[in-house]
Amino acid sequence: MKIDKLIIGALLTAVMLLSLGGCIKDEFETPSIPEIPLGHVMSIQQLRDFCLPGNIHKFTGDTSVVVVVTMDDKSGNLYKEAYAQDANEGILVRLTSPGGLYKGDSIYINLKGTTLKYYRKVFQIDSVSVDDNIVKRNVGVNTEPEVVTISDIRTLDYESRLIKLENVQFIDSDTSKTFADAPNLEYGELTIQDENGNSVMLRTSGYAKFASENVPDGRGSIIAIASRYDDIVQLVIRKKEEVQFDGPRFTTTQHDGSFEDPYPVIYAIQNNTGSEKWVEGYLVGVMETNVDPFVPSFSAPFNTNSNVIIADSPSETSLSNCLIVQLPYGDIRTAVNLKDKAVNLGKQIKLRGNLMAYFGSPGLKDTDGYWLDGNGINPGTQIDPFFEENFTSNLESFTAYNVLGSQIWKWGTFDNGCAVISGLEGGTNYANEDWLVSPEVDLTSRVNVNLTIREAINFITSYNDMKVLISSNFDGVSLPTESGDWTEFSGFSRPAGNSWNFSESGYIDISQYDGQKIHIGLKYTSSTTKSATWEVSKVKLTERTDK
Repeated sequence: MKIDKLIIGALLTAVMLLSLGGCIKDEFETPSIPEIPLGHVMSIQQLRDFCLPGNIHKFTGDTSVVVVVTMDDKSGNLYKEAYAQDANEGILVRLTSPGGLYKGDSIYINLKGTTLKYYRKVFQIDSVSVDDNIVKRNVGVNTEPEVVTISDIRTLDYESRLIKLENVQFIDSDTSKTFADAPNLEYGELTIQDENGNSVMLRTSGYAKFASENVPDGRGSIIAIASRYDDIVQLVIRKKEEVQFDGPRFTTTQHDGSFEDPYPVIYAIQNNTGSEKWVEGYLVGVMETNVDPFVPSFSAPFNTNSNVIIADSPSETSLSNCLIVQLPYGDIRTAVNLKDKAVNLGKQIKLRGNLMAYFGSPGLKDTDGYWLDGNGINPGTQIDPFFEENFTSNLESFTAYNVLGSQIWKWGTFDNGCAVISGLEGGTNYANEDWLVSPEVDLTSRVNVNLTIREAINFITSYNDMKVLISSNFDGVSLPTESGDWTEFSGFSRPAGNSWNFSESGYIDISQYDGQKIHIGLKYTSSTTKSATWEVSKVKLTERTDK
């Protein structure tokens, strides 16, 4: 019975095959594999030369680059990206889908349909398809990391390359952290330092497999890709095991920012906060403000005298290793600026001021001291102000005079107290002329007197609408427009006029009034079409002994 069923089944199958014979081919076709031509081969450097920063180029022909993959996205620290390099340069490869490339793959990328571009100044090949653009030539190819220092990679010459740092550690405050914020899938930003206090950021994705792992608290070596974000170096690691910090921690060199122990430039960059700090470095250039956008210049002739750029090396030309220093109008600018004194280029200098951002980069502002060629101004040797108004609770000793309009000088809480004036009220601009005048200040026994103003300006119209004036014959009773000969002082350092940030003018030389009695006047004007807001939080007079 069982045999009969088998025979019947076989016969039925034969009948079906015969009936379908006209529809089935004798041989199945092998699927065609698209051929990816090599075409013209270029190096990564040639690609860079071909597509300069700020440009974008999409390939339409068969051009290839031959590279080895140095980091893939298997660990989750990258997504749809890989890093690759040839014999001399590295590059970021952005993929159309995740996976398909692995560390050690020797490949050529046919660039047809892809785009060369820059994102946050990172040079990259965008829109690369593993299936349509890549041919694997070999696998398991080892790329040895280049042993470098933190100072080396801060030059940005190692972009997208595999590097190794030795004798480094995480800063003390980071040793209790994990590589990233895994629960919230947020990036982790940790700081690695060397014994000289140089530091660099290690950035890790919250999706990385090791994101929740604790960072090691010793010192040692780390292998990573030297990436960047604009002009800031960011390290990216492939796996936790390449952070070998198993040695004893070291103590970094500390500086207090005094005249005797000034900050090195790199320390001032990495710790860009603090008041009245001395920084020592070399004069290397100027942030030129006569062009739009502003650009750094590292060779004479220079066109700007209101700032200088300093660095730890006299030959430095990378802005990421530089500190931009504001030069207020007066003695400091006269002595230091490179527009008028290009001979200062390359000289070592100490400068004192407040560490804060300047031109969107680490900077030193409100500069009140310098030391160059064994001479300069050291505020530590200066007598305390003999007149100072800080507007801590009201307009204090100053008197407001309303000449035109309903808007008047008022008191504000900003910057721990200030005098405020604006012609804008209820969304409407009004015509105004308002003065804020100091009491009489006796300079009969004073010499080398300097004035300093701390102010903020927003919605600027013109500096002519916010004048600083002095009179030696104002009667102190009448309107300032009816009494006194008023001399305007200009050319000193003033705020840009587009924010609420306060800054100091630096020393304004008013020694022409030595031996006289004076009034200081702040004159504000506005119109029915435009009005600025002016805030003044400090007015002080100092007798300079270090000129």
